[in-house]
Amino acid sequence: MKKRNHDILIVDPAKNEPETAAYNRISMLFGELAQHSEFSLRSIIIKCPALSTEDPLSTAFDEHKYAGVFGLGSTANVTENPPWLSSMKELLTEKVFNEGIPFLGICFSHQMLGEMHNANVDFIDNRHELPTRRYQVPRGKQVTSPKMALLAATLSEGDYFGATKKDIAFREAVRTTARWTAADWATVFDGEASKKALLPLHMRVRRTVGNLWPKEFWSHTWHEQEVKKPTGNFDLHIAMTSPECEVDALIHPSKPIYSVQSHPETPHPTRDGDRLIKNFIYMCHILNSHD
Repeated sequence: MKKRNHDILIVDPAKNEPETAAYNRISMLFGELAQHSEFSLRSIIIKCPALSTEDPLSTAFDEHKYAGVFGLGSTANVTENPPWLSSMKELLTEKVFNEGIPFLGICFSHQMLGEMHNANVDFIDNRHELPTRRYQVPRGKQVTSPKMALLAATLSEGDYFGATKKDIAFREAVRTTARWTAADWATVFDGEASKKALLPLHMRVRRTVGNLWPKEFWSHTWHEQEVKKPTGNFDLHIAMTSPECEVDALIHPSKPIYSVQSHPETPHPTRDGDRLIKNFIYMCHILNSHD
């Protein structure tokens, strides 16, 4: 295990006041994992680029080393193109995406990620039919990507650092797939995979993802805008869908970049969102503590 000298960064693009509830929820889940002696991460750092007179992200990466980054939601809209957004995109690209640091974008940050990869972002189609321009409903989502299935894996509280079959398989799968390309995933999970002679590691990843694949994912949602289904060149994959939102989650095929339209940081009776956030932090630990 490496010394605890890496942190988790939360980029909060809140326009009016910090997303304290989101920060507290993520901190609570981080703290649950941090109780274990094996845990390799140190703390959580939060930066609010929209609320600062000086860009706090410009020095954030000089002051700390990060094992993972969260991007939160905002009452701002991506199509408004607020003045701080351009700098936020540039710094995330240079310091996070290009460096292979795991990233999980939520709501606004999901839309930002889609827009950065040439997807169209616009208002939800039925916003005028709703009592307000926001809506909040818990809804089931269909996980359509093996890579997203691993992030949303059905680990239980006893699995984290528990050396259970699920824990051991999850750790191995995270490490094995850390540098996988889209072609690697396709080789293992295409319709003909069962008829091919796959390497043992590939077979174990296939089995692990199959065993941990969530049948559905429940989360709260409220947003004005969404990523529209891309029609042209698009190098991200749609990883979740739902009746209300076709592009409910995105992943990068070869980098540890994930995003979701809904709000997993908002408590839900299923705790699916808690598990997704905890799995992401656990992934960051695994990759940080593995040479």
